[in-house]
Amino acid sequence: MRNKDILEIIFIRHAQTDYDDIGDRDPSDGELTAEGEKQCIELGEKLKNKPIDAYITSSLLRSFKTATGVCKAKPDKPVLEICPELVECGCTPGYFGCSKEYLSRYYDNTKMCESLYGTKEYSFSCKTKEDNDIRAKKVIDYLKTRFTYGQSVAVFSHHGMLEHLIPTALGVDPHIFRFALENTSITIVEFTRDGNCILRCVNL
Repeated sequence: MRNKDILEIIFIRHAQTDYDDIGDRDPSDGELTAEGEKQCIELGEKLKNKPIDAYITSSLLRSFKTATGVCKAKPDKPVLEICPELVECGCTPGYFGCSKEYLSRYYDNTKMCESLYGTKEYSFSCKTKEDNDIRAKKVIDYLKTRFTYGQSVAVFSHHGMLEHLIPTALGVDPHIFRFALENTSITIVEFTRDGNCILRCVNL
């Protein structure tokens, strides 16, 4: 059931990953293991009947494929938005993930999210804590501006980046709280009309 007084952000970590078979991608852009592929299917079953208004994923393959596990389980096959600003911390400088064309081979109802830095070309850094603090704030500000109370948004990203995103959503400095997030874990943060922020669950 929806709560019209809450904006719900569902943060999801990608499935189990193997970095031995990168193929034509950057070394930071791993492929899912066979177990990871199963985890995606299980995640889709878990969220199949949950109302979600938007699906936004990192442009790294492991995150995108995890998100497709949820989208493919939905009867309406929703749009999956690619947001390079959600890539893992410490990625190779200048690498902003896979292109829309590359990722569309795994799920075709996809589009690019608008650039959160307001530039035509991606040029953000994800190397230092300060870089990632800025990225996290831009993502959270964007979500709170674009969506409103009564809506639910699924955000697929990576352990390191989620360690920035979740505290930022809660209004605390990243790394004051450390989150040990499991593969395909679900962590929910709710924003309420009265200005409160609720950490609803971690590693669901």
